[in-house]
Amino acid sequence: MVSVKDKAKLNGKRVTIQRVAREAGVSPSTVSRVLTGKGTVREDLREAVLETVKRLSYRPNQIARSLKVQETRTLGLLINDVLNPFYSAVAKGVEDVARAAGYSVLFSNTSEDYELECNALSMLHDKAVDGIILAPVGPENRETLENLVAMGVPLIQIDRQLPQLKASAVLLDNFGGGYRAAQHLIDRGHTRIGLLNHVSGRMTLVQREQGYIQAMRDAELPTPHSLIAHVAFDYSDLEEHVQSLLASRMPCSALLATNNRLGIEALRLIKRMELRIPDDLAVVVFDDLELFELNTPSITAVAQPAYSMGHKAAELLLEQLNADGPVPTQVVTFHPELITRESSG
Repeated sequence: MVSVKDKAKLNGKRVTIQRVAREAGVSPSTVSRVLTGKGTVREDLREAVLETVKRLSYRPNQIARSLKVQETRTLGLLINDVLNPFYSAVAKGVEDVARAAGYSVLFSNTSEDYELECNALSMLHDKAVDGIILAPVGPENRETLENLVAMGVPLIQIDRQLPQLKASAVLLDNFGGGYRAAQHLIDRGHTRIGLLNHVSGRMTLVQREQGYIQAMRDAELPTPHSLIAHVAFDYSDLEEHVQSLLASRMPCSALLATNNRLGIEALRLIKRMELRIPDDLAVVVFDDLELFELNTPSITAVAQPAYSMGHKAAELLLEQLNADGPVPTQVVTFHPELITRESSG
């Protein structure tokens, strides 16, 4: 165990990747592969590198920092879509907590792209941020994230979770939200409820679909594959899917969209088709937007407490930064709220 004083001495003279390699008994290229998660490295070598990195407090391209207080008072935040109001509210929650505690926040947009996420993680590490909050794109960069955790970088997952990653998470009960939205339509007499989802392995969307299916089963309603539409992310086949849901021998009387962007595109299409909401077709959208309340008719939606989730994630991160020792990993789950408006009848 290296004391803070020893770490200060080590940081007084820049630790290089060559020194890490020499003390770990490996080549610099092996150290690079371990830190970036690119390429295969034997588990014993990987552990030796991570132990040496932690012992030497090595950070690539680390910026000059105080020898007594080893922090930059900066947090990193990786979000998937800065244009999505959900992530904007998350960012606001994070920033408000950070600013009150005297921290600034470095934002980066990953656009649901693994490579962009990897580059952003590298950038935040190079900037020597004190901790990172991120919504993981998926499992592709799990090893890189594990390396950061192993090197002692505090990490909080938000909205999505890689279960194998030993890092706390702030999540939403997506299954419960999908269940409640479907149950709401069932309670209003709908037995043919079409689900508009995306083709994706994204766990949040999978859980919402599972909640919908369970609500239908609990009501002893059929859930054939034909009721579930997996729409492309560019919405190029949305019209085809909606037409199929409405033109069958037993057409749907209601639609449930699993996110706000999908809901907006569906509403545009329904307007072009000159269908009346809710007389011809009831609609519920997962993830509320301000415009849903202003729309005519107003749109029933499942509201996510995005600001509160961002607020909590920042609190958990600061708790880790201020702790004298390791902080137990925890998962905090928020529950969505169904906002009943005119579109569901």
